[in-house]
Amino acid sequence: MKSNLKHILAALSGIVCLVIYILTLHPAVGFIDSGELAAVVYTFGVPHPTGYPLFLLMGYIVSHLPIGGSVIYRLNLLSAIETMAAVIVMYYSVVLLLNYIFSKLSLNAAKKPHSRNPKKNEVQNSLPQVKRSAGDLAGLIYSLSFISAVLFGLTKTVWYDATQIEVYALHSLFISVLVYYSLKILTAINVPSKKTWIFLILFTGISAANHSTTVYFIPAFIYLIFLQYKSDAAFTKRLIPYSLLLLPGLMLYSLLVVASSSQPYLNWSDLSDISNLPGHLRGTEFSQLMFSSTAKFSDNASAFFKNLPGEFAIVMLPFIGAGFILIWKTFRSFSIYIYLCILFTLIYSFNYNTIEISSFYLLVFYLFSMLVPVGILYTLYFGNPGKVLNDPKEPGSSMPKIIAAGLILVVFAAGYNYKDNDNSANYANEDFTLSALNSLPQNSVVIAYDWAYLYSASIYYQLVEKIRPDVKVFNIKFLSASWYLKTISKYYPELYALIKPEAEEYIKVYNESEKIRAPKLTALVSAFIEGVYSHYPVFITIDMVLGRETKQFFERYMLKPDGMLYKMEPKTQPYDINAGSGALNGKFRKFEPNSTHKRNLFKVIPGMLFETGYYHYNNKNYELSLKFLDKALEFDPAFRDALNLKAKITQERK
Repeated sequence: MKSNLKHILAALSGIVCLVIYILTLHPAVGFIDSGELAAVVYTFGVPHPTGYPLFLLMGYIVSHLPIGGSVIYRLNLLSAIETMAAVIVMYYSVVLLLNYIFSKLSLNAAKKPHSRNPKKNEVQNSLPQVKRSAGDLAGLIYSLSFISAVLFGLTKTVWYDATQIEVYALHSLFISVLVYYSLKILTAINVPSKKTWIFLILFTGISAANHSTTVYFIPAFIYLIFLQYKSDAAFTKRLIPYSLLLLPGLMLYSLLVVASSSQPYLNWSDLSDISNLPGHLRGTEFSQLMFSSTAKFSDNASAFFKNLPGEFAIVMLPFIGAGFILIWKTFRSFSIYIYLCILFTLIYSFNYNTIEISSFYLLVFYLFSMLVPVGILYTLYFGNPGKVLNDPKEPGSSMPKIIAAGLILVVFAAGYNYKDNDNSANYANEDFTLSALNSLPQNSVVIAYDWAYLYSASIYYQLVEKIRPDVKVFNIKFLSASWYLKTISKYYPELYALIKPEAEEYIKVYNESEKIRAPKLTALVSAFIEGVYSHYPVFITIDMVLGRETKQFFERYMLKPDGMLYKMEPKTQPYDINAGSGALNGKFRKFEPNSTHKRNLFKVIPGMLFETGYYHYNNKNYELSLKFLDKALEFDPAFRDALNLKAKITQERK
């Protein structure tokens, strides 16, 4: 029964989290990479660095399964299932950890001096109690493991990554697997298993084919090898040939070269030239992007420690601290392993300048979550967890306390992070993007700068859902990347002809310093904007208007608010009675502005409707102006600027 209970609780931990993930799952395209990743796996292109070939392969298969639902929903659901698997593997890791801790406590208890002349009846009475205690101990371990696994699944970032298409959900699974096999090695360091080492090496290579942050394990793995060598040098030397098992996973990167050879629309770094692969793996293209900024170590470090309590719903932090104490006392080698992983992860990640930085800390969040049940054990027995083995009444009498404490933590963590991670009604980026695309005249050009909103989402809707493929959407930042210029030359040769001289001049200095590249890049961007403007209706996103680096290119144009975008026109252009009219038919579902990206769109959507209304107001078209103001107030009834202008129009019309 105890064996069945072990696996029942393992499955239940994953099911509980999966149900929560499905209840909070994104129904559509989210922000940042969501649209690009969905489009790139569906079309089997080359994702942004570092490429994620395993993710690409799995996404391609899932996105083409002949089952119901939209492609984006299926891919979002895939993340939920991958995270569920990570939760289940963690359950078994914690079982392994707690079994080892109790074995150490048992040995420590056996070393303590006992009374030389115990009463005969005391010994006899203790025997059935010890037997019962051993049986109850398994239930205690399984209960604590269940609590730990579910709490990991409910940490803020893990939960967030589980609700939309992302490479990090699959990475959570590999973190679970690698820690599990590391624990198997550490708990049997004097009885080494070739099979365990083979699996650890094999899965390390496969993990590296999903995400480059697998390198965060390197110091800890070196420590593992060192301990194994101390324990059995001959066995460790025999492991050297098995390092070749890293290759099957790493060879998956050849998929990117295969994908690139067909010159897909999304073809980061153009890996048809295999010499570009090392640069793609290093993320060289990101460093080349126009106006990119440097990483800010101190800012990332400050944000990490500021946000850490929220990741664990605050109440788990004391148990994590207590867990560190008990692990150090009972399992020092694993304690050092944890410290190495945490330190290397933080030092390495703090140097990254990415909006997704919290997902780079997944290994830290995982290891902290493993410490929670250890901390509960240490706290429950007031720093003397050996009481579980020494007291005949334990652990059976403490089971209700353990279960109660665990349920409280799980319910509190779910409630604490539910609002921030509930994306079940999050159509914000879909509504914004589709309203913008569908309001445009045929064969328009849209120029964006920010990746997180319309640009990434439009790639999905155009390439996968085939919505408004006639509209050409460009990211001006990517003009600084040679692969993007090659994409334009293939898919829009008539546009490339307009910028060919400037593009060739820029490519000549592509590998030079930024000081040399900058003037050529500025000339290229200017030529691109002027070229498309002379042949097509051109619209730009609000970030282009507000951006300090980009607004310089539009000084000689009038930027007329037109629904969700601005239209480039001559400054002498007469009043356009149809400006933004398509946006009046747009569907904008309400959402809670509980994240940075949602807060931004919560301002942009009514703000752009107001700007368009104000344009018509300035041209004395009060009736049309009121329609836009009403549309803005329909989205945000408390929008003060719209309320004030509406009152002003009412007053002027009297």
